[in-house]
Amino acid sequence: MTKRGGGVDTHGARDQTMCVFVYSVDRDGSKSIYDREPLEFHEVYIFAVSIADFRNNPRGTLGTRTSTLHKEGLRKLRDNWVYKKP
Repeated sequence: MTKRGGGVDTHGARDQTMCVFVYSVDRDGSKSIYDREPLEFHEVYIFAVSIADFRNNPRGTLGTRTSTLHKEGLRKLRDNWVYKKP
């Protein structure tokens, strides 16, 4: 899991139903792919959001415009879990 804080970046705010998977992957490149730990799911969320649930992120000269769920949008995400690893 590399994304801290639960932010979900998208390429634009829109009314939608989102499905978010939180998982970990063994990225140890010194091991054979056969010796690595399997992908492991930690959380799954499905929830409806609207444009109002996003904040727009600044765009650099070479960057792509993105939007991220704001604090209340993240609350919607966390309140609508389908699976959480025990």
